[in-house]
Amino acid sequence: MSSKNLKHQKNPRPPLEKWYAYVFFIFVGYCIADLGILAYRDRMLPQAPPPARPKPPPADFTSSSGAYNPIASRNIFASSGLIPDALVDKNKTYQEIEAAPVPSQLPLTLMGTLVHSNPAKSIAAIDIKGKNQVNSYSTGREIEGIASIVTVERQKVIIRNLNLNRLEFIEMKKEGSKVAFGSATKSSDSAKEVRKTGDNTFSINRSDLLKYTNDLSSILMQARAVPNREPGTGAINGFRVLDMQPGSIYEQLGIQRMDVIKSVDGTPVDSPAKAMELYNSLKNSPKLSLQVERNGKTETMTYNIH
Repeated sequence: MSSKNLKHQKNPRPPLEKWYAYVFFIFVGYCIADLGILAYRDRMLPQAPPPARPKPPPADFTSSSGAYNPIASRNIFASSGLIPDALVDKNKTYQEIEAAPVPSQLPLTLMGTLVHSNPAKSIAAIDIKGKNQVNSYSTGREIEGIASIVTVERQKVIIRNLNLNRLEFIEMKKEGSKVAFGSATKSSDSAKEVRKTGDNTFSINRSDLLKYTNDLSSILMQARAVPNREPGTGAINGFRVLDMQPGSIYEQLGIQRMDVIKSVDGTPVDSPAKAMELYNSLKNSPKLSLQVERNGKTETMTYNIH
């Protein structure tokens, strides 16, 4: 091997050596440009603020109601955009508007109401003139084929006159609803219509009894009772008297607070309708037996009506 080749192998040239000069000139040019920008930077900045631009007028976002007609006239739930006709019964040519109830001229007198949280269980006691009896009616029942019960409200019943096919109403007499709970009443023996003749045995004149039974609203306001339910099943097994007006007919009949009225003449009192039957029995029967649960024991109250 020649000496020239040996010398070349011992001192090899670095790579990219031919680019060193170009890199150096680029670096020098960058420095000169940077120094030039620093020297003339102040002259390049604006010396005065730009001219003010006129403000555009405020946008008017108000629009007339007619602008929304295309939206209101199309059905957004149908691809065709058309509003379908209203659903109507094809068998009816017109829809009759029910008129407001008017006072009834039927021979009916409202004696009292028991309004339940479930309207279907509300009861109305109605006296049919000429028959001298008071019957209890619930919603939907007919009254002697002349009317039907629509709704039972406090001291008012809306009925449908079956002959005229219109809504009417009957109300209780105003003077019968003025008895205030807790008001003072006569308590002397001479003023009592009910006389105690023995243990749980009482006697009452029918004429005195009619003074109460002809004013059912007063009777309903003289005591407060709630349904008594069987533990576990929740079935109604009577009505518990929570409170009563001093000197009221309930007190004269020997009923005490927290008594549970279980049955009348052996018939369980487990609904408002049965409670109304108690009222009817008290008015029309010559003798009445009332089964009461008191302090866990069942006692029988006997009333002789003459």
